[in-house]
Amino acid sequence: MDSYSFGLAQPPRAVPASVRARVLLGGTFSLFGWIFFGFGMIFVWIFGAMADFGPITFALSPTETTTATISDVQQTSASQNDTPIYANHYIFRVESTERDVRGVGYTTGQQFSVGQTVPVEYVSGNPKRSRIEGARSGQFSGWVICVTGIFPLIGLVFIVVSLYRGWRDTQLLQNGRIAEGTLASKEATNTRVNGRTVYKLTFDFTTDLGEHRQAVVKSNHPEKLEDDAREQLLYHPNNPKQTALVDNLPGAPRINEFGEIQPAGAAGSVAVFIAPLLAILLNAVACWAMFLLK
Repeated sequence: MDSYSFGLAQPPRAVPASVRARVLLGGTFSLFGWIFFGFGMIFVWIFGAMADFGPITFALSPTETTTATISDVQQTSASQNDTPIYANHYIFRVESTERDVRGVGYTTGQQFSVGQTVPVEYVSGNPKRSRIEGARSGQFSGWVICVTGIFPLIGLVFIVVSLYRGWRDTQLLQNGRIAEGTLASKEATNTRVNGRTVYKLTFDFTTDLGEHRQAVVKSNHPEKLEDDAREQLLYHPNNPKQTALVDNLPGAPRINEFGEIQPAGAAGSVAVFIAPLLAILLNAVACWAMFLLK
C-alpha cells in the first residue's frame, strides 16, 4: 500500500464520483477497448457505405424486373484480389410512371459495355432501389462488414468486460468487507502490456466468518502489490470469490486517516474520459461524412 494510504472504514462507504469514474473507465483493458472500438468502427463506416446490402433489401421486399441500358462504365479506385472494380451506370424506364430511373451496379472486372441491354430488378414502389442482375449495388460485398467488424467487436468486448469489472469494483469499494491478503504465489504469464510482463498474483485471506479464501489478480506492475507484507483487499460478503485489491484498482484510491475514500485528482479523472469521448467523436464525424457522401 502507498505510504499515504490508511485502512478503509467499515461499509457502507461513500465513493466520490471522481473515484467511480477512474475505476469504471480507467485501466489498460478499458483503454485498449476504446482504441480498438473507436478506430475499428471508422473502417466499418467507410466500407459499410460502399458495401452491398442488396441481397437483404431484395429478399425482404416485393420486386419487379425490367431491362436497362448501360450508359457508362467507369473503373473505380477500388479493387478485389487485385482485380479492378467497375461502376456500371444504367438507365431504365418505369412504365407505370413513364419516368427514366438511373442506377449504378458494381462488378469485379469489366463485365458490361456501353449500350448493352441488361436485366434489372427494382423494389416495387421505389425504383431508385435497383440492381443489375449479377452485379452488386455496392462496391464491395456485404461480407466486408464481417471482416472490418472484427476489431471493433473485440474492442466492444473489452469495453463491456472492463465496465462490468469497474462496476463490480465500485460496489466493493462501497459495500465490500475488508480483509488483509498475504501473497501466496506469483507467476509470470505469456502476456506483455506496454513492454512489461503481466504477472498472476495469488493472495490468501480470511473472511469475517473465518473462511480461508484466495484472491487472484493480474498486473504488469506487481511491485505495487508487493510493497507490504499484507495488502488491503475487499470481498463480497455473499460471494467471497468477488475480490479487489485496493492498490490494484485504477488510480489506487487514496484513503484518509478516518478510513474515508478521498476524491481523485482532477487531471486523472478527466483523462479517463479522453479515449471514450475521442472514439465517440471520431465515429460521429465518420458517420456524418458517410451520410453526406451518400
